[in-house]
Amino acid sequence: HDFHTDDGYQPTGLVEAGHGKFYGTTFRGGAASGGGGGVLYSITSVGKFKVLYRFGDGFVCCGPAMPSGHLVKAKDGNYYGSSQNGGDFRDVDHGNGLGTVYRFDPKTNAVTVIHSFSLVDSSGVFPFGPLMLGKDGALYGTTRENESGGAPSVFRIDTAGSFSVVASLPNTEPVAGVIQSKTGDFYGTDDGGPSKGSLFRVNGKGKVTFINRFDGADGKGPRYQFTPYGDGLFYSSAKEGGLLDPQGGSICCVDSSGELRVLHSFDPDVANGIFPNSTFVLANDGLMYGTGALGGSNTRGTVYRFDPNDFGAVQTVSFDKAHVKSGHRMHGTVTVFAPAETDTIV
Repeated sequence: HDFHTDDGYQPTGLVEAGHGKFYGTTFRGGAASGGGGGVLYSITSVGKFKVLYRFGDGFVCCGPAMPSGHLVKAKDGNYYGSSQNGGDFRDVDHGNGLGTVYRFDPKTNAVTVIHSFSLVDSSGVFPFGPLMLGKDGALYGTTRENESGGAPSVFRIDTAGSFSVVASLPNTEPVAGVIQSKTGDFYGTDDGGPSKGSLFRVNGKGKVTFINRFDGADGKGPRYQFTPYGDGLFYSSAKEGGLLDPQGGSICCVDSSGELRVLHSFDPDVANGIFPNSTFVLANDGLMYGTGALGGSNTRGTVYRFDPNDFGAVQTVSFDKAHVKSGHRMHGTVTVFAPAETDTIV
């Protein structure tokens, strides 16, 4: 399916509904004039497309507007999503609303707001990114900003609309929601805000730990969800930065202790893509797949894959940090995963 304007544009992802059907949303469009705050649609595996609901632009109270992530199916059989705008609350500076969490009933195609974000509480505003179904059956997500002097947050909401803040995230700008590990902890990414981005963990008591703050060499601006793999490993990408010059983004792996390894830095001079712009998909062949926004042989983007078990040749590098001086030589120890071939340069 190719999107135009009256059927929406800027699609935000799909969720499988069974029997060859998928539900999806778009961030914009839906009005014949070219405007609108997005649509909710169904599409089959053979391409049969139907608009089920048209979101308003948020300037007219009080429905959701501009859905900011794919839908998630809850245990009650309904689907839930968040919208960056719309809702019950707005002011002179935010005329199209401060965002919502909404319910979609697949039996009636009805869309109902179950929570509207406001400036008077501590939850933040403008939820951005998909919701996640937690182990307790509730839904979890993130807000992108807090313009009332507080901070963005990780929030929890059940299907009846009971809402609470799990943790505040000061000096961040999360745009990808969170995932939940086997231990019950939540992991998320921060697009940057005032910094170059971070990876964070929130435990069951709401304690926030920043397990990596990007410095540009390991990436900049991670804005997509982690993909869990194996026992305590998580994979993500940064849309910019990396170890090469010019920088085209990076792929990184982090474990639950916070140790981060850059697995790949995208090279603008190589046709495997640059500026990674998706959450990784772990396929049945054991490889992870992703997309690059630009680059490739036609410079318009790529679909790439990598082996999550390939950590490269070098396992560790150790040296005496106390004697590191810029421009000076020093000695250290390099440990490799396997004996190098005679012509391998480590």
